[in-house]
Amino acid sequence: MRLIIVTMIALLLSNCINAATYMVGDGINWVEPPTTTIYSIWASTHVFAQGDVLVFNFNSGIHNVAEVTKDAYKKCNTSSLISVHYKSPVRISLHKRSIRYFISTLNNDCQNGQKLAINVLQYLPPPLPSTTLPPKIAPGLDSPALPLGAAAPNSSTIPLAPSRNSAAPLYFYHGVSFLI
Repeated sequence: MRLIIVTMIALLLSNCINAATYMVGDGINWVEPPTTTIYSIWASTHVFAQGDVLVFNFNSGIHNVAEVTKDAYKKCNTSSLISVHYKSPVRISLHKRSIRYFISTLNNDCQNGQKLAINVLQYLPPPLPSTTLPPKIAPGLDSPALPLGAAAPNSSTIPLAPSRNSAAPLYFYHGVSFLI
């Protein structure tokens, strides 16, 4: 029982330590967007967890940020708001696991795409491994995984850590590099 309590406390503390602050929309901030999908695309590129904070930056008086229900989000209904903020910047702490919905209630902002839905996880997912093991290749010059004329690998193959921007990892075998 003691181990379970210690583990739970460690998970909660690690989540607090790893809390992130997100500027909604990054460079475009919280404005009437050029397309109706900008904020859904932005949200899909982030993983939100308990303890994180959303920061909405906007021109006060031109835009606002309101938290709404799922139904109000879908219909851009501004009549029953959970909360509304008129002065920028607005910091919203994500305290619990849930799906949260935000809109701008002014003008036709919501209908024009100024709306955001996020999924807040209880914990961050575990990180992906940072290195890739080299593929198992049968020794021999006729192996299809080796470039023509390359020598067969031995046990001294060294994989390089894949770049976040590369489509495939780069490997070196006896001084010859190739992509897998």
